[in-house]
Amino acid sequence: MVQRMTRIAGVDGCPGGWIVVEATLNLNAATWKIAPNWNAIGCVAEIMAVDMPIGISSNGVRQCEVEARASLSPCGSRVFKTLPRGALRFAQSEWVAANQWSKAQGFGGISKQTWNIRPRILEIDGVLTAADQDRVFEAHPELAFARLNEGKPLASKHLPEGRLLRTRLLKAAGFGMIDTWLGSLRGSGAKADDLLDACALVLTARHIARGTARRLPAGIERDARGLGMSISY
Repeated sequence: MVQRMTRIAGVDGCPGGWIVVEATLNLNAATWKIAPNWNAIGCVAEIMAVDMPIGISSNGVRQCEVEARASLSPCGSRVFKTLPRGALRFAQSEWVAANQWSKAQGFGGISKQTWNIRPRILEIDGVLTAADQDRVFEAHPELAFARLNEGKPLASKHLPEGRLLRTRLLKAAGFGMIDTWLGSLRGSGAKADDLLDACALVLTARHIARGTARRLPAGIERDARGLGMSISY
């Protein structure tokens, strides 16, 4: 399996759309770019690790997120609770109405952070099928960074010490060009933490390619569309 895989990618949502980092298995020939939407990504990688919910449950509860939050304790809140599928029918401007609807159904509220990524969730949900999940895997950068850090969650990526440690870990993992990349972000439509997260997702894609990835949950959970709901790291 590894022999035929020449490219891997980490993909994260960002203000400009999607930030995509591609590399070979040994992290050579690494590149990054911003794509305005999912269909414009044009990624040729055989394995893509994406920080976005894939598969939406009817009640907004996904076991992969439950287990990811437990794994990252006491920093579990970094894994947002995904909205229930029924909430996708509301317009982006209708967060209040969607939130009230979700609560009335007994599904709990929808956080503003989760609602803000709803357009990205819709993009993926509109194009991916179960067959695509042999190539496109849901991942989470906080799990990827914790794995790099001997299983321990890092300080917040919004703090200087958190960004510094993430940068150091990525350099040690083989991203020697990360400082240059960070210096070229201005005006790109992505922030420093978006790029760092996408690089961490590349490492998850490499684990998947090599058969060393971990997956939450251990079993198979599927949504109404047949999409598997799991997080690899």
